[in-house]
Amino acid sequence: MILAAGLIASRFVHYLALSVLFGGALFPFYGIAHEAGQPRTPAWLHALLRAAALLTLVSGVSWLAFTAAGMSGSISAIIEPATLSIVILQTDFGRVWVIRLLLAAGLVVLLLGRRLGPQRFYAVLLASLILLASIALTGHAGSDASSAASVHRIADAFHLAAAGVWVGALVILARMVVVAVLWRRDSDVRMLHDALSRFSTTGTAVVVILFLSGILNPGFLASLKTAYGQVLLGKLALFAGMLLLAAANRFWLTPRLASVLEAGTSSERPTRLLWASILAETTLAGLVLLAAGWLGTLAPPARA
Repeated sequence: MILAAGLIASRFVHYLALSVLFGGALFPFYGIAHEAGQPRTPAWLHALLRAAALLTLVSGVSWLAFTAAGMSGSISAIIEPATLSIVILQTDFGRVWVIRLLLAAGLVVLLLGRRLGPQRFYAVLLASLILLASIALTGHAGSDASSAASVHRIADAFHLAAAGVWVGALVILARMVVVAVLWRRDSDVRMLHDALSRFSTTGTAVVVILFLSGILNPGFLASLKTAYGQVLLGKLALFAGMLLLAAANRFWLTPRLASVLEAGTSSERPTRLLWASILAETTLAGLVLLAAGWLGTLAPPARA
């Protein structure tokens, strides 16, 4: 029970940290108006990316340790060099994971400086995408030896990347809406509206990619009699809740905020409604990632 809980927690934190890292690094390219000569990442976003990179590295080490312990069946294997060396040297998971940890450590180093120049920024974006998509080389997709293995891995990579875009954007939007509600500055409210409007097109593409890559997953039609099927159903229900909230934001709350900004009337009520909606959507996104972390520890019906 402890090993399973530790592995689920490690996977969840790794998914979350990488999603914030990649999605957060990508967001300024389409979600924030950028003026020439100005840094693409404000100080608060740089700090967020730095924290996400560090959490990615720590959770990656934890994921490896709990995987090694699970293979040996003993909690003590978490700190046993002999067991860890066997996993690293003799399993595909271990070899892939060492490369991923080295890349994660490189990301931490890249983000240590005060200023994130263009070249380093692009390096962070590319490295975080590789780290996120490469999770598909492990777990169910990585162990798939069927004729459709390549399709499974590619679908999982796109699924992970699309989820990262959405989750990263939600974290940034949540920060923006909290600032807008607490400080009540017109500039913050207008920045929030601009970001929401910019994200709408990207969000639609993300949903399409998530849906198409999801149905290509071999466990999509899992039996509800299995633990895997039940957790998957819960994940889909949470995802449906996110879709409803996203639709409300795009077609109701964001236009309502635009109308009060144009009329010059108080934006307090629509901003507070957006606060509640975005924070709820972000919470559901976290639960989806938790379900994804749990699913990775369960065998799909076809593999049971």
